Amino acid sequence: MRSKAYSTFFIPLFATICVIGVIDTAAADDDRGNNGRSTAKAEIEELMSCYAYSFDTIARAVTATYSDPDNLDYLDPMNMNDPNFAEGYERFRSCTTEDFVIEIYELDGTPVLLEGWIPAGPLPWVNIVNFFNRIAEPPVTNSQHLFGSFSTTVKGRKGTLKAYAAITGYSAAGKGEGGTSTYTSDVVYKRGKWLLKKTTLVEN
Repeated sequence: MRSKAYSTFFIPLFATICVIGVIDTAAADDDRGNNGRSTAKAEIEELMSCYAYSFDTIARAVTATYSDPDNLDYLDPMNMNDPNFAEGYERFRSCTTEDFVIEIYELDGTPVLLEGWIPAGPLPWVNIVNFFNRIAEPPVTNSQHLFGSFSTTVKGRKGTLKAYAAITGYSAAGKGEGGTSTYTSDVVYKRGKWLLKKTTLVEN
């Protein structure tokens, strides 16, 4: 016979785990009606607002030091002393997976940055953006990412998001230079929310 401890502890624990799993799956499942699909798509599209806010905030991190391009997975404590860098980095972490990767291509398909060329994770991409902001002539002190024309697909715990962006970087003198890009992202439902897992950026 099974012990009393098994009945009073393990069975309720197993039932609790099952219920949590069902709730989490239901939140991510797009096959449960139009309301579920609409909610998931809205949450996925909001990821680009998180991306924009993160890097527009990091652009204002004028006291951050140059990030070392040979040590991109190093979090410089001096940079974290800049409140804009710290806020932008933490915000970006909140909407990406721990193994987030980004690839960049020119419009003709020429690779600029491929998966595996830099360490995975949100920090290396933050460090790259900060590096180019700081070495630009003149340095970037503000930026604006405008995303639109969203196209989203959802299937269970995974999805894709395509969006077009107009990006402008500004110097301290207010001079702006910009361009347009297409962002296509693989997203996953994890930790109770949708997260960016891989982003492919094509420079238009």
